[in-house]
Amino acid sequence: MLSAGPSTAAALLVAAPGCGGEPEDAADVRCIEWPEELGACLDRRQAVEELRTIYPKCDDYIESVESDATERDGACCYEVTSRRNATYCGVPGRPFTLEGHRRTAVPRAADSGWLAHGKGTGPGGMAPSLAELTGEERETLADSWLRSALEEHASVASFARFALDLMALGAPSSLVEAAHIAALDEVGHARLGFSLASAYRGEPVGPAALPMPGGVPVAADLVSLARAAAEEGCVGETVAALMAAEQRTRAEDPAVRAALGAIAEDEARHAELAWLAVAWAIGAGGEPVRRAVAEVFEAAAVSLGRPLPAAAEPPRGRAAALAAHGHLGGAELRELPRTALAQVVLPCARALGLWRPAAAGGAVAPAASA
Repeated sequence: MLSAGPSTAAALLVAAPGCGGEPEDAADVRCIEWPEELGACLDRRQAVEELRTIYPKCDDYIESVESDATERDGACCYEVTSRRNATYCGVPGRPFTLEGHRRTAVPRAADSGWLAHGKGTGPGGMAPSLAELTGEERETLADSWLRSALEEHASVASFARFALDLMALGAPSSLVEAAHIAALDEVGHARLGFSLASAYRGEPVGPAALPMPGGVPVAADLVSLARAAAEEGCVGETVAALMAAEQRTRAEDPAVRAALGAIAEDEARHAELAWLAVAWAIGAGGEPVRRAVAEVFEAAAVSLGRPLPAAAEPPRGRAAALAAHGHLGGAELRELPRTALAQVVLPCARALGLWRPAAAGGAVAPAASA
């Protein structure tokens, strides 16, 4: 059972439908900063080696490079295969996707203006305590928080586009306002993540430019908007809020606890926004929208039946040290999203009449790990 407090769960049981899980393996686009003076982009073999170097080392997150380079705004970009559920190692944020690919910036070893304000790294100017951490533990924590920060940084763009989607389809001002507020929240989350990553790393790190095409498409209709809000918000951010709350419960370092507490509270509001947006879309668009949302919930339920991949775990002492700084072990992080789906997301959808278990009267529970 998740140990998130009742206020977190209550904040999620608010309005209406949506949700969907990610496949274990997903297409993705990753970019490498590449000034003109460096000449031609790297080939696929060179690119996978470079990407594994510059991106946080979360259980070989980048599996392989599937395309030759495409040059975009001073970067070489590649389609890659990555293992998301099997490699998640940070606090999730709302993804920014284009043409089915998730986009994040490349990390840059410099202060790029994305560090938290004040003398410390967290809320209130606090910095994490490094005294009892080994070099390997600090590296793991730096990678974990950097991955989180890059996702939160991309979430700013995701909410900016969501606000445009809402306006393009005639949503009420309350939803548009909440989307803009959420984007500002994600700016704060990204600053916290980059600041903590910098503290554990011992030098400043931030994001390079976010790879962006000349034009970013908006949702074509209410079905598209509701499906995306369900997948990214009702599932993604509901799970994110509960996971951040769980990580905060386990954390001991004051700076990390403060950061995770702020993130969990904001993500709960973002999840609430998604449920409200989907409710509005169903009210405006009727049965086609409701069916699309129900399909997302069904996909989430089906994902619970898939066995989890095996996960290598750090030694007990090291695992405790990492958990004290907000990083949970591989198997635990693989199980938490499934538990959140089973205990919060799907029961909410069922209560709202948007999903039914396949077996009449059957309860949904996470599948046992392989």
